[in-house]
Amino acid sequence: MSGPTKGEADARTEADEDEEMLQRDPDESLSNAPERGETVSDYFSFNEIFARILASADHELGVSNRYLFWSGLGAGAALGLTFLARVAFTEVSGEEEPGLLGNLLYPVGFLIIVLGRYQLFTENTLTPVTLLLTKLASFASVLRLWGVVLVSNMVGAVGIALLLSFFDVFTPERVALAIEIGRHAHEQTFFDLFSKALIAGWIVAAMVWLVHAGQDTISKVIFVYVLMYFIGVAGLYHIITSSVEVFYLAFSVSDVHLLPLLPTFVLPVLLGNTVGGVTFVAVLNYALFAEHRESKLFEPYGEPLSYRDWFFGSRRDSVN
Repeated sequence: MSGPTKGEADARTEADEDEEMLQRDPDESLSNAPERGETVSDYFSFNEIFARILASADHELGVSNRYLFWSGLGAGAALGLTFLARVAFTEVSGEEEPGLLGNLLYPVGFLIIVLGRYQLFTENTLTPVTLLLTKLASFASVLRLWGVVLVSNMVGAVGIALLLSFFDVFTPERVALAIEIGRHAHEQTFFDLFSKALIAGWIVAAMVWLVHAGQDTISKVIFVYVLMYFIGVAGLYHIITSSVEVFYLAFSVSDVHLLPLLPTFVLPVLLGNTVGGVTFVAVLNYALFAEHRESKLFEPYGEPLSYRDWFFGSRRDSVN
């Protein structure tokens, strides 16, 4: 029997190179993520986007609590700029409440977070869940990540709200407008907050997916800007940006107190964002990807965990 022809050998070599492409490290910080499309160099296929998501999740689950906390603190503070810009642009444009003009710079905090790679809780409703659903990371490891990032985000939100309240950052007109924005959010019912936060969580998770599909900074800026601007214009609620608004209200008026906001405002928005991010994006995308379960895409992350380790296992070591 004759051996493979030169054309067949070249085809196999090319296929091997394409397979290895799924395990490259484009940024020297995330392993096993393709840096270019397999068929079209500037366009990723669905499974290639998923590979980049898996690599990001592996990196996030492998970093220390200290890194997560300080990165999350920076993210919480960055979203204070969204509140600042929203108030300033609404007042300058003459709108009674943030609308098309008032929300022009609503995405500014999210741009800082995405391009600066800070840790934001709502972003983490997508990436680590992909490893969780494939049983390559445990519930315990994901809860550790969520807990540290959420606490640090909220500390940053409280800090920036306190700064804006006690320092002369706003003019008297903008102070009145900022209080009105916070009061409008504070007066929403539990169900209204949950419903609007659920859609916002879906949009943020979709934004994270598209950011991993983009190859250049300009495309990522466009993805972030358009989708986050949509959240602002639609009057939806994000756990950190909206918390800055009500925390500012609590620091500025005497009839609203900080701690009662946790069960009445923070909890429904948190639940909505989490359910929206996990259900509408991570779960649906995983369901579409289930047919590729036997792909070599998952090999770098080890064998699936047993059910015991999946629920109670300690943090999995990062694969680099």
